[in-house]
Order: sequence, then C-alpha cells, then structure tokens
Amino acid sequence: MKKCEPAAIAYLGPPGTYSEQAASFYLNWLKSNQEIEATLSPYPTIAKSLQAVATEQADIAVVPVENSIEGSVSMTMDSLWQLDSLRIKLALVLPINHALISCANQLENIKTVYSHPQALAQCQSWLAKVLPNANLIARNSTTEALQGLPQAPETAAISSQRAAQLYNLPILASGINDYPDNCTRFWVVA
Repeated sequence: MKKCEPAAIAYLGPPGTYSEQAASFYLNWLKSNQEIEATLSPYPTIAKSLQAVATEQADIAVVPVENSIEGSVSMTMDSLWQLDSLRIKLALVLPINHALISCANQLENIKTVYSHPQALAQCQSWLAKVLPNANLIARNSTTEALQGLPQAPETAAISSQRAAQLYNLPILASGINDYPDNCTRFWVVA
C-alpha cells in the first residue's frame, strides 16, 4: 500500500471476533507508522476474507493460521493452498482468553454451547468438566455464535469478552481455555 492510499482490511467477522482484534491491532500499527486511511471489512468465513483479497475487493486479509493449543487452522491453510496468488506479509500473535457467554441464570441450565470449532477444541477439558452433557455446535466464528442467545437462555457461546461487551451479553465464566497461555498466530495476507 502506498502512503495515504485507502485500504480495505478483510477479517473473519462479525465485529467482536479475535480476527477483528488482530486486524484492529494491525490497522493501529499501520496508522502509527504511516498515514493511511483504512476500513475493517468483516466476512462470514475465513475463506471469503481471503477470496476478497484474491478478487481485489479487499487489499489485505488478517486470518488465523495456528493456535498454541489446537495447531493449524485448517480453513486458512486450505484456502491459502487454493489461492496461490496471495502472499504473507506479516505474522501477529494474539493472546486468546475465552469466555462463556449466556443469558442463563446458572451453568446447570445450559444445554447447548456454540462457537468456532477452534474455540470449542481450546476449551474441551473445561467443557467436559463443567458442562459434560452440553451439546457442542460449531459456528463460522466465535461472535456468530452469540446470535440468538438472548432468546434461548439454555444456550451459551464461547467468545471473547470484547464480543460480550459489544453485544451487551452476560459473561458466566472467563478464562475457560484449557491452557492460560493460549495464543493464536494471525497472518496478514496481500
């Protein structure tokens, strides 16, 4: 990107995801190092955020590539394999601190937990201990998992504390990832 050139930064949305946090961090870094006008553009899947760059709908994508607990993010790796014109510009590492978000009065009332497959896997021991009978259902993102929680008090989502604040939803438990030093590496792709 040239100085003062507007940029669209694609990320896995909606707002409140860890990908948005990484994209915001990158945007702030860009702004501190050069004058730039940029907007963050949420996409419903990792693949679509990368395709946006490949089709020049976005200038950059910030995507999760590997996690310290669960390893490679296969959705990212598969998409990058297919979109061989994309190039990795930078790597960022973001600490991940999952929260259980729900409108339930108590943990015992929760029958279903929604989240991104990586987040569900990063909290599997906690879930087995605290919510052993809960049905675990994968969603495209940790923030998408929040949809419908206010209407269904027997459900919960694993997402970020920031997402809970953005959507004004209660946090029942925080720091639920199985390892406290949980981190995800994100790639900035152009």
